[in-house]
Amino acid sequence: MTAPETLRHTGRRPPMASVHLAVLVSSISRGAWFTCWALFFLHGIGLSTAQFGIGVTAAGIAGLAISGPLGYLADRIGTRETLLAIGIAQCAAMFAFAVVRDFPTILAVTCVLVAAERATPGMRVALVSGLAEPDQRLSSVSTAHAMVQLGTIGGAVVGTVVLSVDTDAAYRTLCLGCGTITLVFLALLARVPHVTSLSDLRVKRRMLVLRDRPFLLLTAFNGVLALNWGMLDAGVPLWITTHTRAPVWTMGVLIGLNSVIMALFITKVTKAGTTIAGAARLANRAGIALSVSCVIFAASNHTSGGTVVAILLVAAAVHVVGELCFVGSGLGLSVGLTPADAHGEYQGMFGTGQAVALMIAPGLMTILLTQLGIAGWLILAAVYLLSGAGTLFVARKFIAAASDDD
Repeated sequence: MTAPETLRHTGRRPPMASVHLAVLVSSISRGAWFTCWALFFLHGIGLSTAQFGIGVTAAGIAGLAISGPLGYLADRIGTRETLLAIGIAQCAAMFAFAVVRDFPTILAVTCVLVAAERATPGMRVALVSGLAEPDQRLSSVSTAHAMVQLGTIGGAVVGTVVLSVDTDAAYRTLCLGCGTITLVFLALLARVPHVTSLSDLRVKRRMLVLRDRPFLLLTAFNGVLALNWGMLDAGVPLWITTHTRAPVWTMGVLIGLNSVIMALFITKVTKAGTTIAGAARLANRAGIALSVSCVIFAASNHTSGGTVVAILLVAAAVHVVGELCFVGSGLGLSVGLTPADAHGEYQGMFGTGQAVALMIAPGLMTILLTQLGIAGWLILAAVYLLSGAGTLFVARKFIAAASDDD
């Protein structure tokens, strides 16, 4: 699995400060947009719920289809150049949203934006991995993830202000603002040095990741654990509104708690995943913590007043512990198992597993939590447990096989 360190950046020192600043800036736009996008489509543009559902589904499929090929392209032409192209597409889409009105055009622009958004995390990890020295890769990647969290928090504050106004003009102004912020991100990213690509080395080869069965299995298990994102974003709000009498502001508190804790502790937790064995143990802990949070969330069924708020806060606190372990595990496994000349395709494939989870999560959470109720929470808990244990099992099998080869 380990490959020689053939790829290097062209600068004398990895410009991580510029990379992390660019990530922070782009995440402000992301946080503001995804706080408002549903109401922008429904209230600002006036789409029906059916049209919104069609658009989200089509965009999710587009994001799923593009991550792998973009990762391979990044290794061929350069991760910075690929990320710049993705950023240009995001920028154009945001400016387009400020003027478009008809549904077919909105659908096309949404597919472009969501596909770019789904591809960005993997390309970001690939860029940081290509720029950092081997012993600094995981810490640099985890710092970038912390910047994402901080930027998202700041953007969410802006988005909340826009939601409080809730007018077409406010939403259009948000689109122009997000497009402008993306232009700043592109300017910062352009200052980052080029990472040597396969084309620079005149190397031609097929995709490696498709023949890496342990990595593909770990990608699948990680994708299942990634349902925890959809659980918090879509499942918990549905649960709160249909099965509890919690105040309307409760969800905002839960999201805020999650974002702050993720930003503060992700770099510390990731240190436990610097080895493949350590990252696999984090995945197992993630499965356990997420399953426990499901049981606690289920306990809020038909409760009200201070009791329901207390239960939801405890459940959210346990959930964020699981999410920290999940993210730390994913970063450790994806970075640690990637050959030096294949960061793009490996990160693109790893991101595909998460993209599948994000695509199916809203529908799955609707069925499990609104229709099945407590039973749905228990099913979800079992899924998390099995996925965490499966990651640990596959990783241990890989480590044993690698030891036998040595």
